[in-house]
Amino acid sequence: MLLGVYVIALAVIALSPVSPIRGLDLSQELDSAGLGWVTYTQLESFANVLLFVPFGLLIALLVPTRWWWVVVVGLVVVAGGIELGQALFLPGRVPSIDDVLANSTGGAIGVGIAAIIRGVAWAVRRARRTE
Repeated sequence: MLLGVYVIALAVIALSPVSPIRGLDLSQELDSAGLGWVTYTQLESFANVLLFVPFGLLIALLVPTRWWWVVVVGLVVVAGGIELGQALFLPGRVPSIDDVLANSTGGAIGVGIAAIIRGVAWAVRRARRTE
């Protein structure tokens, strides 16, 4: 269910006619936080990474670990499909290979987090069996 809600939110964000953060000016907030060196491009890239972390995490937790490579490939394909959809159908959006790389990185980070979660769960189960 959580994955379904996430996919709907992702579709709204990725396929809306205008980027949700395009034109967002956070320069004063970033300056006051000591992050005045952060550019809009860096902020957008970071947002793209964060956008796909839950996607990789949720899908990886649903499939056996031996199929995680398929999850990563699938996330790259989805990221590419989103950018292709923006290029073909959303003239107000700016598709970019950098977005595909950022989204794919976020998805891979999510899969990595799933690996940590599964590893900790396995260790806890193993420790309980030996008690």
